[in-house]
Amino acid sequence: MTFPLYTNPIPALTTRQMAEVDRAMIEDYHIDLIQMMENAGRNLAHLARERFLGGDPRGQKVVVMAGTGGNGGGALVCARRLHNDGAGVRVFTTKLDADFTAVPARQLAILRRMDVPAWTPPPARSMTRLFTPPPP
Repeated sequence: MTFPLYTNPIPALTTRQMAEVDRAMIEDYHIDLIQMMENAGRNLAHLARERFLGGDPRGQKVVVMAGTGGNGGGALVCARRLHNDGAGVRVFTTKLDADFTAVPARQLAILRRMDVPAWTPPPARSMTRLFTPPPP
């Protein structure tokens, strides 16, 4: 498998510029965050299928790591699309469901209703026990 290489400088936006893009999309063009997230996740799933799954995700195992914000929501959309395409998707989130912002939380809830395996980290006190040696 060969991958096309992009050799030009990669354009980048600052955090402030990206916030302005999001604001303009929502306020000026009336494109909701959920629609932007769906588009991002769809494109990410397409990229994953072509670049990493040989164009056919059926029966292939995929692990998706997702945070609680917009990029994490896009990853969850990607997970849903790859699952629908037949991949064996497993999702790991960085925080508990209650810590997700509204739109990514909606994406996670959709995955849960579809019975896509999704794991959240244990509460902090449980993690402390994992890394604390037992008393002598």
